[in-house]
Amino acid sequence: MKKKIVIISFLSMMVTSCGPSFSSDISTISDPISSCEHSYLETVIKEPTIIEKGLNQIMCVKCGDYSLEETYDLSQYVFEDGYFMYDGQEHSLSIKGMIPFGTTVEYENNSLKEIGQKEVTANVYDEKHQLIDTKKAKIHISNNTGFENIYIDTNNAPIEDKETYVDMNLSTSNCDSKYTLNNVQGGIRLRGNGTLTYDKKAYRLKLSSKTNLLGLNKGNKMKSWVLIADYADQSMMRNATAYYLGNSLFNYSNNYCTDYKHVNVYLNGSYNGVYLLAEQQQVNSCRIKVKEPDNNYTGTDIGYLLELDNYAKEEDHYFSIGTGSSGQGGMGGFPGWGGGETINGVVIPNKDYTIKNEVYSNAQVNFIKKYLTNVFTVLKNIFKGEKLQALDENNNLIDSPYKTQFDTLNSMIDLESLFKMYILQEYMKDIDVGFSSFYMFVDFSKASKYPRLTFGAPWDFDWSSGNVNTSVASSNGEYNSTDFNNKNVWLFLLSKTDFFKDMIKKYYSVFTNSGILQGAISQANYEAVAFKDEFANNYKKWKNLGTIVPKYTPDVAKNNKVHKDAVDYLVNWLLDRKQSLDKIFLIEEISK
Repeated sequence: MKKKIVIISFLSMMVTSCGPSFSSDISTISDPISSCEHSYLETVIKEPTIIEKGLNQIMCVKCGDYSLEETYDLSQYVFEDGYFMYDGQEHSLSIKGMIPFGTTVEYENNSLKEIGQKEVTANVYDEKHQLIDTKKAKIHISNNTGFENIYIDTNNAPIEDKETYVDMNLSTSNCDSKYTLNNVQGGIRLRGNGTLTYDKKAYRLKLSSKTNLLGLNKGNKMKSWVLIADYADQSMMRNATAYYLGNSLFNYSNNYCTDYKHVNVYLNGSYNGVYLLAEQQQVNSCRIKVKEPDNNYTGTDIGYLLELDNYAKEEDHYFSIGTGSSGQGGMGGFPGWGGGETINGVVIPNKDYTIKNEVYSNAQVNFIKKYLTNVFTVLKNIFKGEKLQALDENNNLIDSPYKTQFDTLNSMIDLESLFKMYILQEYMKDIDVGFSSFYMFVDFSKASKYPRLTFGAPWDFDWSSGNVNTSVASSNGEYNSTDFNNKNVWLFLLSKTDFFKDMIKKYYSVFTNSGILQGAISQANYEAVAFKDEFANNYKKWKNLGTIVPKYTPDVAKNNKVHKDAVDYLVNWLLDRKQSLDKIFLIEEISK
């Protein structure tokens, strides 16, 4: 249940001296002035969201005295302890997540430089600067011992492809003792698509039993993990930055983004570089929480994890949506599209989608294809200017019972998740977003947490935020709403709805007021300084710093003499991007 703080404005039908706060349960209050011993009942008139206040009515069931309460959704953020290693710099904490539209957060005692710890207070205020929430957390600074270590031993067996797992033992060190592992059995294989051609390989790990790695995902135990090489990104911070933003946008609502941390990796006794340890994008009770079918179950009342995937034809179960034939291609070897429908002079490309969870029947594949096709058709027809349609209980298209585009789409799509994804992708300008690594999920089981199509699990940001040798590298202007060659069809069509401009400004205001970007930049700067020796060792090993390797690396990379140069370029790009988007989206005055 959403946590709510109330601000009461009385609209009493009679003169009373009722108190300023009430429980959601019926309570009896003796009033020294009124003859009525009030028995109050709280009724929710409108639930609060992250961008709009809610409204509750408090009424005495005996005398009719009532008040209206404005409520806030304070469930989408936390204030947690922060841990740093000593680097001679000042460190501070920030909330993780999003505070509601119209509120602000202020901190007390929020600075620490020396080894030790101190308590910090975060106060959240409404638009009238009335305090509505207070949280406390601690900053910890410890001796700098460098990144945690992961050791993988395959008994010198080669890791040659992304289909075959090679037996391994995995150990960890330089970490909290509760996360120290010794010779945990499992398998390792290569992972990725274009990254398979890079000298520094990325890996997929599958442990023999459910095990936690280095405290990720609140210590939950899973078998599958990922080691991201970040070879194409000389800052090695773009994925980490995107996942910081993604955690704040998604992980404190009913959604998911991977946890992550940088580690040193040793393979068969030899140092293999700095990697980003992350989670496998998968259906799991601790990750994407849609219902997995029992083994060989063929019913359609299950959960589905889908990826917009240009490499779908390499997978077991995939389907296409759109007019024309799909395919790979595109200028310079970037995957593109091979067909589409021209609407109002704009090509809406055909796209392939992979089913990423287990399915056991053609009926399941056909079911989710029909569902996604018809949801997409409703969105596309809005762009075409046709009458509103919706889905019936069998996912057939019918005339919409709703009067507005918003209500129609929101009945089928979790629009909050789509707006959050829009902001993340708009900020990062990820070149991949139009053709791959774009996830969505829906669950048709009885206990579903995702009865509507939900967008989440952001992934793969190597070629983002200025790190690609195309015009997309510019930090200026709108991205997902423009008619570029390989547009993301979902984000593009969302931007053409009649409610988009008003709502994106509110969501963007929440994003900026919550200080999320500043937190991501602080993370990048901290790691570049505190762990400069680890990153230097990585580039002694792989020797691509300051080069145009891989081939799509922008020319500015030639200026990178040390790792911090690449991080500075990323940070400056993000700050310039914020200035550009502030001019487009930021609301200066809060709407009442």
